[in-house]
Amino acid sequence: MLSIIIILSQKGLVTGKQLAEHFEVSLRTIYRDLEKIGEAGVPIASTGGTGGGYYLMKNYNLNNLFFNKKEIEPLIAVMDNLKLLFGNNKEFNDITLKFETLKNSQEYSYDKLSIDMSHFSMEQELKEYLFLINKGIEDAKLLEFLYINRNMEYKERIVEPLQIEFSDGHWYIIAYCRVRKDYRKFKLVRIRNLRLGENFVKDLISIEKIKSKLSEGYEKNSISVTLKFSSDIGEQLGEYFSKDKIEIVENNFYVVKDKFPKDDGLKKFILGFGDKCEVIAPIELREEMKIYIKNLYKKYND
Repeated sequence: MLSIIIILSQKGLVTGKQLAEHFEVSLRTIYRDLEKIGEAGVPIASTGGTGGGYYLMKNYNLNNLFFNKKEIEPLIAVMDNLKLLFGNNKEFNDITLKFETLKNSQEYSYDKLSIDMSHFSMEQELKEYLFLINKGIEDAKLLEFLYINRNMEYKERIVEPLQIEFSDGHWYIIAYCRVRKDYRKFKLVRIRNLRLGENFVKDLISIEKIKSKLSEGYEKNSISVTLKFSSDIGEQLGEYFSKDKIEIVENNFYVVKDKFPKDDGLKKFILGFGDKCEVIAPIELREEMKIYIKNLYKKYND
């Protein structure tokens, strides 16, 4: 019903038939919703005959219904980019419509913030994947793909998609993996040959419980690591670690204490900083790094 109010506010005059076609419902449903909107105190008026329809009375202002000026500016910039990624998704389009209604108001100014996500890890393949994943979630269809694990091996995966997540600069799928028979989080940049499969019956477990379970699994399979960084890359550390994990110590060195999954991926991550990073703890990881670096040296010294 809120979407009907927004359309009336944006379009000015709309027929019942147009509303029914837009929401893909019957005229009877539209009439019932319009009646309920009126009962809620929203002043909807109508005119009959040719050129008639429903409209909001002039004194009804929708501009401040959702966000104030400071809140809406960054949201508009983000939504203008995100709506290109998810295609014809009803819920997402309804949200976008709300922002576009506010955007068209002369009361607001939108020149303070501009966000361009066109080159933000958004290759065409990734955009297509996001569209397919969203469709899989909406239509309850399995996703089938090859997944590159941390050992650079391609593994076939069949999953029941639950949610798309964007965190730490990367896109993920939260899904139930039929191969592993458990909930998993898959990084999109490691996915290849994504395709839609057959329909599945959605589990009733909440996404909050699933995320909690994933978090517990991460904690269980992680180790506490202390890293020491040279002062000349201090400004870059904020791209990889949260501020509360970074500490400046004497001689202008930086120390980071955080948890990481214990696998070869951790060693590769540390080596990515070259000679600017040193493992302080645990001792076991420090010794493993020595062996890893020695083997790497041998490979290039032969």
